[in-house]
Amino acid sequence: MFTVSVCSLKGGVGKTSVTLGLASAALHQGVNTLVIDLDPQGDTTLGLLGEPATTTDIADVLSSPRTETVDRAIIPTPWSQGAASHLDIIPGGHRSVLVDTPAPGPKDIRRLREALDKRTHQWDLVIIDCPPSLNGLTQMALAASDRSLVVAEPGFFAVTAADRALKLAYEMREEKLAPTLQPLGLVVNRYRPRSVEHQYRLAELRELFGDKVLEPVIEERVGLQQAQGGAVPLHRYEGASGKRLTEDFDALLKVVLDSREMVPEQS
Repeated sequence: MFTVSVCSLKGGVGKTSVTLGLASAALHQGVNTLVIDLDPQGDTTLGLLGEPATTTDIADVLSSPRTETVDRAIIPTPWSQGAASHLDIIPGGHRSVLVDTPAPGPKDIRRLREALDKRTHQWDLVIIDCPPSLNGLTQMALAASDRSLVVAEPGFFAVTAADRALKLAYEMREEKLAPTLQPLGLVVNRYRPRSVEHQYRLAELRELFGDKVLEPVIEERVGLQQAQGGAVPLHRYEGASGKRLTEDFDALLKVVLDSREMVPEQS
């Protein structure tokens, strides 16, 4: 089981859109996948289920990381109906903020990893949608992950936010809180190629972070929001921008899965 956290230091960068795009690509490619919604806003849950969850959720799992609690929290998504592979979710919601803290202890940070170790289900890929902060919930996600993806938009504050998120992954591994974690890189999202400002900021990110800026860059396209609004997989969206978006997320998923062969970096 290969676990990837999708995180950011700030909100509004399209972190949930990237999570849902990767989930759609995984389902399309026959990769059995679990999505974990750690964001108290619960947008990923809404995108995958079409409505807020009313059953056991991630807050219950983190409060009581036992096998029976984990198994009870897992819900098959409507997206996987009729598909050859399955896409499941551990839903999120506002109650998860109760287990969040800006300064978690080592025992708290290991909660999600311990919970996943106790599951009886099997997946090829686990995608964790983190809150837009680097507090306790995000640290729990990183401690349970093999790779971290940092989502950034090409704006003025992108450099500082991306740098801090990448450094946290190295710090947690050095402190042995996230023993298998490696930062995979930056996903630049909501890019407008005709914007001079976006061109400048993308060049700035590439100059500072080099090959940590991943390809493809995800352009801002209305199809992504329309697919999410209809709670349907991007790969089933029939709008004009659907083909380009699906190609981009297929390529991004390949980067994620190929990273299983990465040689560990020095922190």
